[in-house]
Amino acid sequence: MKQLTTLLRDSGKKFTVRHGTYTTTLETEAGKRKFMTHNFAERVFIAAKMIRRDVLQSDVAAEIMAGQHSKMNFGHREQIKPFAAKDVLNIDISSAYATTLWLSGMISEGTYKYLQSLRKEERLPAIGMLAKSAVVFDYENGVCTDIKVSRQDTHQIFFYLIEEVNLVMQSIAWELGRHYYFHWVDGVFFSRDTPRHLVARAEEILADRGYRFKYENVTDFELKRSKSGLYTISMIKNGEHKVYQFSQTNNGSEIKKFLMLAAQGK
Repeated sequence: MKQLTTLLRDSGKKFTVRHGTYTTTLETEAGKRKFMTHNFAERVFIAAKMIRRDVLQSDVAAEIMAGQHSKMNFGHREQIKPFAAKDVLNIDISSAYATTLWLSGMISEGTYKYLQSLRKEERLPAIGMLAKSAVVFDYENGVCTDIKVSRQDTHQIFFYLIEEVNLVMQSIAWELGRHYYFHWVDGVFFSRDTPRHLVARAEEILADRGYRFKYENVTDFELKRSKSGLYTISMIKNGEHKVYQFSQTNNGSEIKKFLMLAAQGK
């Protein structure tokens, strides 16, 4: 890809380079040449095409695509302080984004079942292609004349999935109260000594919304805070070392969102 781009540029040709999340494409007057930047199995792209087909036929999806949705996918207890715990409780939603697509009526049962047949590390890229983006470089006479960013027309669908799952996590956090530590995407972490009735309530929230979930084994949990306000959480999850980082300065966007909604009377 580098060799061809350099050759076309130095030869003074007219061409376009479209560098995306998963592929890079060279487009000339003679045709296109595509290069894969990620080695996904063909079934991932098949699933992505099935999702897009269903979404574009969905009235629900059309309404969602016309709106703006939050990309915030984590949260933490207010005024959380550094601490360590031998083990904590962790509930993860199974196939969170795929299930949200299905429950919202944007994909067919057949597409949902196909998604479920993929491995976990394959489902997210397949769904994430709803929001894939690309940087486009246009060349005239070997000189780059324009650089622009394009995003898939279905990108708000993916942001909606993030928003919906995050709202579920926030509902659970509210119920857990002071026992809640933080959540990340589709997993919530909370104290081992959380009263059983609160744990049951968290489970009910997920079950009532149609989500399947599981408990993950989390040990050696530690939260640290730097002088700059950066929080780092480390743990052993299912035998694998995991690290998460966030800053409380992100609260500003949540406050802004609240004030905007409040101003609209919502």
